[in-house]
Amino acid sequence: MLNLFLSLSVAVFFSFCSAGEVEDVDFIGKNKDRYVSTSDANAKILLAEIKSKETNYSSFKGEFSMNIQVFVPKKDNFAVDGKIFYSKESGLVKIQLMDTFFGLVFSELIASPTEIQIKPTSTNKVTTQPMGDLLLQDPNTKKSIQLPFPVIYQYLTGSFQPEITSSKARFLTKENRILLEKSDGAYEYFFEEGELGRIELVSPLRKLKAVSLVKEKDLKLKHPPKSILTKVIPLGEEKENVLILIKMKKVSKTEVPESVFRF
Repeated sequence: MLNLFLSLSVAVFFSFCSAGEVEDVDFIGKNKDRYVSTSDANAKILLAEIKSKETNYSSFKGEFSMNIQVFVPKKDNFAVDGKIFYSKESGLVKIQLMDTFFGLVFSELIASPTEIQIKPTSTNKVTTQPMGDLLLQDPNTKKSIQLPFPVIYQYLTGSFQPEITSSKARFLTKENRILLEKSDGAYEYFFEEGELGRIELVSPLRKLKAVSLVKEKDLKLKHPPKSILTKVIPLGEEKENVLILIKMKKVSKTEVPESVFRF
């Protein structure tokens, strides 16, 4: 895992501002009913419905705000702004984090399906890690916040689609749920009319569970959603949960030049 903020200068911590209350969300968990394989007739119907929405995941660029609410050692909120770029052709996502007062970029991230590169603007050093969790830092307590970035990446890119058609996928078709056991944990995808509405993750390896869901759809553009809410819960420490709300402020469906995905 890589700390996204710790390596930055002290000025970064002044870039955050207080934010409003973030609404809590419950973790549903795996259903006790029997899940079926991709060969099941109803599973095939669900997959066909999901595939019909595949064109929604086109290239785009946009601006967003990210509100983070922590509860330990005390309840607190902070926020940061950003820009995002996604190329469907390459599968690359670029995120620029900016301070909320001056709009200056203080950190950049480029993610592919397999790895993440991070570069603070205060240095020329680029750090690369496999696709996985990121660590944010609470600017007040300096406490690390674990962010399951693969979940966010899948929401932005639709990269879950090839995986849910594999022989490893298991289906609870009456609730439009698809379960995937991966090396880093169990991912469960919840769909509404073929569109992804919720992802839940349980990872003993990473010592966390998380839920990420669509809080507000974009009825016009379809994708990305207008807002995504993520809750992260360390296993065995239910009180130390973190809420992360990402709100898209401006989105343009457009092809993104390859040159954008460079530092």
